[in-house]
Amino acid sequence: MSRKWERMVEKNSKQLNQRRKKTGAQPISAAADQEQMDVFKGRSWFLPALLVACSLFFAVVSSTLAETQSFYWITVLGYLVLGVMYFLRRPYVKVGRNKLSTRRLGIEKFFGADEIEQISVQRGSIAIQMKGKKTRWVLSKFQSLYDIPALSARLKKFAETNGISYKEESA
Repeated sequence: MSRKWERMVEKNSKQLNQRRKKTGAQPISAAADQEQMDVFKGRSWFLPALLVACSLFFAVVSSTLAETQSFYWITVLGYLVLGVMYFLRRPYVKVGRNKLSTRRLGIEKFFGADEIEQISVQRGSIAIQMKGKKTRWVLSKFQSLYDIPALSARLKKFAETNGISYKEESA
């Protein structure tokens, strides 16, 4: 099937499923709505470590002061909670047949294969260059602990399927 036809079928099935949901009937198929995507999860450690270090620094500095206010301790606790929250919220990259997605600044962003100009893989990172923009996604092993070899193999398959320039750069 052509992509235009697939988009039309997907749109019509969404509308039909919404109507069926209102009447209380079962949707046609849940698999039709969601494309099967491979998920590659990482682990943020750099920013959480920085936030926890700031929290500990503020706690140590305040212990030398004779008089501390409760709002100061709320700030120290806030940095600590924010660091733990960023650590537990794992970054991910989803690779589908014709689109990529990841969470950036708390929002899941999708880019279709037609919006991607080039994928370049280096030893510890992957850079995805968008068309007509200066936007680049850089997925690094240092910052987010992604499994770069597995992700690069899947992105190579994605690039071959969609006719995207794929470049492996040796360090």
